[in-house]
Amino acid sequence: MGFGFLEAPMIRLLVAMLLLAGLGACATPASYTSMVPELATADLGPGPAPSYRGAITVAPVSIGNDTSVPWTSPIGSAEFQEALVRTLMVANLASAQNGRFRLEATLLKLERPYAGFAMTVTASIAYRLTDTATGAVVYQDTRTSVGTASLNDAVTNTNRLRIADERAIRANFRKLIEDLYALPERGPLTSSRRT
Repeated sequence: MGFGFLEAPMIRLLVAMLLLAGLGACATPASYTSMVPELATADLGPGPAPSYRGAITVAPVSIGNDTSVPWTSPIGSAEFQEALVRTLMVANLASAQNGRFRLEATLLKLERPYAGFAMTVTASIAYRLTDTATGAVVYQDTRTSVGTASLNDAVTNTNRLRIADERAIRANFRKLIEDLYALPERGPLTSSRRT
């Protein structure tokens, strides 16, 4: 005699598992809006020094090799660039073009777990801010930050990983803004040099 009474529940379980696997393959790409930090209610002090307000142009960004693993939802350079530009806009630092300062950013690494109920991603981003008139580097640092997503955020591993990626980059951009707001005032371009 067979086990016919067990076949229906097993088939349903198998179908449910296949559907969940299919959902994981349909993960949405990273969204630049999810990488822009909330700054309006943040305690960032008096804001940036006057010489930096509306004066920073973002150079084309770079993406390191450690971010494009096939089974993940990688952050693309277009999304990364747009998120950085939008972050500077929210912080009143962005200049659409030909700003006095040029910000270069390289997404060096996204350290991701293979699987888990809570996914924690570590993002490392290198920044360099240059005064375009003098060529002086006024800020240079590599910032590391983390972002976590749990089962409450997404059921599938791929979507949890994408959310953790976005949160790690958002936290990194927040640290960048804190650093830029702390920069001292730069003298006007017409100031004479000391000899």
